[in-house]
Amino acid sequence: MARYLRPPNTSLFVRNIADESRPEDLRREFGRYGPIVDVYIPLDFYTRRPRGFAYIQYPLFFQFIWLM
Repeated sequence: MARYLRPPNTSLFVRNIADESRPEDLRREFGRYGPIVDVYIPLDFYTRRPRGFAYIQYPLFFQFIWLM
């Protein structure tokens, strides 16, 4: 048994997204694979433009169903 137990990771890291990408666009594309809890596109601190990557979070229960 592992010494440090962490909850399973439920977020997906997506690289090389266009600057024009919106959370709604990513939600529509990745929603085909299951329900989505949150879409986060980090912004550059100074320019306030997207940094080119995003995180898509799926619910924890969906991960267990998908593995079975």
